[in-house]
Amino acid sequence: MRLGWREVIDEASGKPYYYNSASGVTTWEAPVEVFGDAGGKGSTRALTPASSWKVKLDLKAPSSAHTVTITGTVRFAEEEGYEPPQGKLSVDSCLPEGSLRLGEQPAQWSLSEDPEDRKDSLWIWGLFSDPLYPFLLFQLDLAAPGVCIPAGPLYFQVDHRRKDGAVQLGEGDVTYKARRTHAVSEQLQADLVGLSDFTYNEPVPCGRIRFLDTAEGMSKNLL
Repeated sequence: MRLGWREVIDEASGKPYYYNSASGVTTWEAPVEVFGDAGGKGSTRALTPASSWKVKLDLKAPSSAHTVTITGTVRFAEEEGYEPPQGKLSVDSCLPEGSLRLGEQPAQWSLSEDPEDRKDSLWIWGLFSDPLYPFLLFQLDLAAPGVCIPAGPLYFQVDHRRKDGAVQLGEGDVTYKARRTHAVSEQLQADLVGLSDFTYNEPVPCGRIRFLDTAEGMSKNLL
């Protein structure tokens, strides 16, 4: 059964149902474990449950000179039928314990083109045998606040290379989102029927992440 679910007996019918204490969701059908046992590591790394990935996070808030390091083991599960590829992500372990939310994460991961260079879309015209997605985008939930960073989602953009089914993941930036309030000009207030300000989530850089298994040997010529 998937992490976070437990079986409960319905008093009225006597039948079992399943309850997730984290989300409050109930279902009559037993949740399927997406990740299961990692099994052997194998020689070819992929974004599948069979491959576990060691990560190192060095977190540092803009207002702090202190760096906090978190290490962990994560696994990916790709869902079929999506382009760009996407899927689920699970955290198996972390140190310090309790620093990251364990188990399946709320948000999906996805591969992405370079938002600064639209030429990466040239694979569509047959110039590459495989789609060229140089970035892996994903989130991990910081379970406890640290170095002036609030608990909640951390956002990652990591270098990604793939050839003949073999995946390499490198390094990337870490951000969190801070709520900001912006005053609206008088002219814009009139256009927006009296709205005096608005609130938005601003990405705040807060460190780096490194995939320890493959970052050292990663190079551009894998493309």
